[in-house]
Amino acid sequence: MVERWRKETHCFNFREGECTITLKDIAILTDLPIDGDVVCVDSTAPPKVVVNMSGWQHFIWTVTGLCPPEKGDHDADGNPPLSKGQVSITWLTAEIRRKHNPEFGGIPLTEESSERDKDIYARIYILGMIGGVFFPKKSNNLINNSWLKIILGSWDDMGNLSWASACLAQLYRFLCNASARAVKEIDGAMFIVQFWAWEHLPWIAPKVDPDKEWGPDHPLRHEAYGCR
Repeated sequence: MVERWRKETHCFNFREGECTITLKDIAILTDLPIDGDVVCVDSTAPPKVVVNMSGWQHFIWTVTGLCPPEKGDHDADGNPPLSKGQVSITWLTAEIRRKHNPEFGGIPLTEESSERDKDIYARIYILGMIGGVFFPKKSNNLINNSWLKIILGSWDDMGNLSWASACLAQLYRFLCNASARAVKEIDGAMFIVQFWAWEHLPWIAPKVDPDKEWGPDHPLRHEAYGCR
């Protein structure tokens, strides 16, 4: 698919003609919202406000309640928790699980947990979805700290963003970058390209059980089309 991508037209060039992934495809496959404000990411480092913390350390602590060390420790993938304006998703998820794991002296997250704990857990989950699913980098582990500024916002502000258009724009950008002759790797939500190809190029799609029923009681009946 990448070899057939033409960055001049943002289309796949097939023998039968040209076609491309559209905003409607993203909305159907992922169920991400189309309508809303543009997703704008501010990469400016926050000012240092605490003596023993860098600006990003304090900002991450404000969002997640966790302070990643800039030196010394490494996550399970061998990456530092905080480096060059990026934070390790592996480190964040490991720390939040340890915080709520009784085996490590943590307090399990339940319906009776504080609103602060629930809020932090939900924001880290969304951060993982951004950095690991919809806007992944080649490392599939590090996420740019600038996303934290959006995650720190109100829930209404996050819900009123056009996430589908942001996902499509970045997908186009990464497909264009990968189409260069010398490039051997690609960033981005490649599962969207795969699902789109299965839907539009049936001869490469996996076989579907004709007896499979998607009745109203099926657990995936109301999920995004990509899940089904």
